[in-house]
Amino acid sequence: MKHARNGGPDVAFRLGRRLIAAVADDMSTVQRVVAGVVAALVGISPFGAWNEVEAKADPIVAGTPVEVGPFEVTIVKAATADELAYLVPAPGNHLLAVVADVTNTGEVPEYTNTFARAIPAPKDAGIIPEKPIEDLAADPSAAPSASAAPEEPEEPEEPKLPTATVFNVEDGTEFTFLNPDVTYRVALIWEQSGDYAEKTVPLEMVELEWVEDDPQGLDDGHWFPNEVIFQGQIPLNPPKPAADAEAAQQ
Repeated sequence: MKHARNGGPDVAFRLGRRLIAAVADDMSTVQRVVAGVVAALVGISPFGAWNEVEAKADPIVAGTPVEVGPFEVTIVKAATADELAYLVPAPGNHLLAVVADVTNTGEVPEYTNTFARAIPAPKDAGIIPEKPIEDLAADPSAAPSASAAPEEPEEPEEPKLPTATVFNVEDGTEFTFLNPDVTYRVALIWEQSGDYAEKTVPLEMVELEWVEDDPQGLDDGHWFPNEVIFQGQIPLNPPKPAADAEAAQQ
């Protein structure tokens, strides 16, 4: 974690000493001891060291490889299309495809879904959220009785964005594994609202951390998506009618 620093330790020490000297005459012995400890802490700590500044993510630059967990990833481009392979959006929407070259730098195959979790759906980019589970209260048989006290309405949760569908650009098919030491050109695909009119798409990559022993005891030995470590604006190519996955190679 980065910290803000304003002035050196000598400045902080002098300020602390002057503060203690100004009020020492009115202090008891115990108060002077406490004040001395505080002054010592100020003296050894960089001024403003407790003013934490959140570390910023490194930039994503198209064409520049980065390391994310067991993968080396190079973003190639982002583009939209009316359809890709067998994927067809709802009327008025289109498909957003982020094309990347990815190499599994580990020694064992990794799931494509693990890679997809490293690049979440772009926020504020018109990605169509997942359909929520139907509310059981919509079922008349589950409706509360008239005598039941009315419940306070809950704040609506932020819609969950879907994990990308990952296609192998070479043959236009969805696949499951990324084999070691093999570079694949893939397309991560989401459905996007046709109202999105920006010329770039905000992209993020999250850190993948290896979890050897899951404290929940559900899934030992897996990659866990953590905080965002790369982010950037990727230029967005305009939609092409009747496009397919092979068009991403051109």
